[in-house]
Amino acid sequence: MVESLVESFETGNILEPTESETPTTPVSQLMLEEVEVVPLKLPERVQATSFEYSGLAWFGDFLVLLPQYPEGKYSSGGGNLFAISKEDILRAIEDPEFELPVRDVPIFNSNLRNVVKGFEGFESILFVEQDVYLTVESHGGNPMMGYLIKGVVKGELESVTLDPNSLIELEPLSSAENATFEAITYWDGNLYVIYEHNAKQSDAQPHAYQFDLDLQFEKEIAFPILDYRITDATISDLNGKFWVMNYFFPGDTHLAVEQDPLISQYGQGETHASNIPVERLVQLQIKDDQILRVDQAPIYLKLLGFNIARNWEGVVMLDELGFLLITDSFPNSQLGFCSISS
Repeated sequence: MVESLVESFETGNILEPTESETPTTPVSQLMLEEVEVVPLKLPERVQATSFEYSGLAWFGDFLVLLPQYPEGKYSSGGGNLFAISKEDILRAIEDPEFELPVRDVPIFNSNLRNVVKGFEGFESILFVEQDVYLTVESHGGNPMMGYLIKGVVKGELESVTLDPNSLIELEPLSSAENATFEAITYWDGNLYVIYEHNAKQSDAQPHAYQFDLDLQFEKEIAFPILDYRITDATISDLNGKFWVMNYFFPGDTHLAVEQDPLISQYGQGETHASNIPVERLVQLQIKDDQILRVDQAPIYLKLLGFNIARNWEGVVMLDELGFLLITDSFPNSQLGFCSISS
């Protein structure tokens, strides 16, 4: 359905980072086909908005759902991640009435309230073999502070144990409230941690942080200017290409722009032309010691209408079939699938 929007991971031009992207196509001349998100049925027990899901990741053939507070927002007890097999996900895509079996995965040392000042939970998750990496948000900085933490997976996802001693600070790239590092990807032996806001705020070029797998800081790496928020990233392919969720909530008036360069250049979808929210996937590539935007149109998700925004906080690729996405709690906790094939 949207082959015209999605190029092969082996092809596609790369845009060098610039201070601003010059619009080339008036919005009125190009309307892009949007992709509908098909809801997948979760058990009621894991649909609670209190989980405030903040990330998705693959561990082998299991999709892992990351609650912002695995032990509960106001609890100090044990916590859980949730896992769903790929086989069951494929069945649910074919049968919308099929309720996904969800397995609890105990996570130990996830309550960091006594370690992280102003702890506000986890924002993203990534697995590399038996290791797991998560970003953490807190309001204990000036005003915010991000963190990166490492853990280990027992067996075939029997449990996850975090190592509080591995915790390192991620200095925010602005003084914005409620903004830290919501996305992480992996490529060629390194982790790339991505800040939530990457618009043109000053003369400084946005950047991401590069770490090795032992959480040793390596360098800052240039990042493309993108308006709105980046709420999650897929893992990178062999060529360093990955996708980010690029989202605008109407209440974030400080992130609103008069002219969106990507819309000016490529156009937008029909529901986006008549609604304020923005829900789209943008492809990037790690190349030549920088992260660049691939020169192709974003994938726009078909909006609900009536200016109702879905806060997509997690995204992964499902093989070559499409994307799996999850919202936090707005307007509810929803796992969905969008296809990138006819």
